[in-house]
Amino acid sequence: MTAPVQPHDLYRQQMVEVKRRFHAADRILGAKKPLTRDLDIDNEFVFLQVRRIIELITFSAIVSDERRYRRSRELDAAANAKDKGDYTADWNAADILVRLSKISPHFLPRPLGPMEVKPDGTKHFNEAAAKLTHDRLISIYKTAGGYAHTSNPYKANVAELELQKKERARTTLVKELAFLKSVIWEHVKIGLTWEPGADPTQLDNGETAWLVWFGDVSSDQIRMSLATAI
Repeated sequence: MTAPVQPHDLYRQQMVEVKRRFHAADRILGAKKPLTRDLDIDNEFVFLQVRRIIELITFSAIVSDERRYRRSRELDAAANAKDKGDYTADWNAADILVRLSKISPHFLPRPLGPMEVKPDGTKHFNEAAAKLTHDRLISIYKTAGGYAHTSNPYKANVAELELQKKERARTTLVKELAFLKSVIWEHVKIGLTWEPGADPTQLDNGETAWLVWFGDVSSDQIRMSLATAI
């Protein structure tokens, strides 16, 4: 019988996949000529990677608080007959991000700034300048989704809107990928203490802290350290 994947191992696997998607996006954006021979289609491929990156970050956000999130979804089902409350069937990153924001202020990875070694040997991470919020992630997710779907040809001014969207695509990609890298490349993921049966919206102390470094841009490997949150 296969042993279950430990939460921190699952998180690391998800982060490796995030890095692979960054590499794929960088290869397309850095090509001298469109790899598909069509710039617009190249951009659409990269927007798909952006969407996948946000989905990976979102599902990874559940990992350190899986029991808390599962209980929250069970309560959603009890309050709404149309909601099955099966967290394993959740797929929409925007919806998941909103739900996560209600059960923990630490559900998103927190960017790490420069590290200082104190006289007593304690390592202190300064706060990073970049901030990751669920509103910003949802906004990027929806923008990327706009390039993943074909517009209704009967929509008013559709040709003009499509042209405007294509003209700003590459600038948007460069900006949003740079932001995502700035908040995920070196980060800490905090999980909260959880007592079975407790109110999932009742905040508790931090229990776990996973420190992650994506490191060398040419490698798909990442480093991860496990710690206790205090």
